[in-house]
Amino acid sequence: MAETKRELRRERWASMFPPWALAAAGAAISAAYLFQRSLAVRALMFLCVLAAAWLSGKKLSFASTIVVSAGIVAANLLVPVGRVLAVLGPFRLTESALLDGIGKALVFEGLVHISKASILPSLRLPGRFGALVASAFVYYDRIVEYRGAIRPSTLIEDADRLMLRVWEEPLAAPSSEARRGGPRPVAYATLAAAVLAAYVPLFIKP
Repeated sequence: MAETKRELRRERWASMFPPWALAAAGAAISAAYLFQRSLAVRALMFLCVLAAAWLSGKKLSFASTIVVSAGIVAANLLVPVGRVLAVLGPFRLTESALLDGIGKALVFEGLVHISKASILPSLRLPGRFGALVASAFVYYDRIVEYRGAIRPSTLIEDADRLMLRVWEEPLAAPSSEARRGGPRPVAYATLAAAVLAAYVPLFIKP
């Protein structure tokens, strides 16, 4: 049931936006996300990006997000910088290192989820280089969506199976709506509003 609902969200999302416009909006939002200096604003943007990735029907793993983020923060804490918040034996928890680690984790996970929400399998870009970039995004999407298990004991065999699944499935043909340039004007208005909302905080002085 949950998988069926996710597929319905995925189909609805793909039918709402032209692939090229969605990818362009994702790239623009990624730039705004990277240049955002406020940790609070970046955290709010991350929640919005997470919601968009969920609405897009892409496969999300909250456990993986937490584990990866915790690893990034922990690695950043190995170099103590700033005011000491706590001391645990030889380990010092410092404010600057903690905030910087959280910021890096938000950047990494945010960009991952922006790509999930903004890259559709039917994406096509002009030229040979564009086709290469578009296919790379599609293959990345397939790797993320892979449902098979990858176990340490059979790592090589499982990785081979993953690669075969990714490469053997043909690339999706662009839909008739995508060839006509997209569905309704509301799709472009929605994407423009999302990009504008991402850039407005950059020009607001604290």
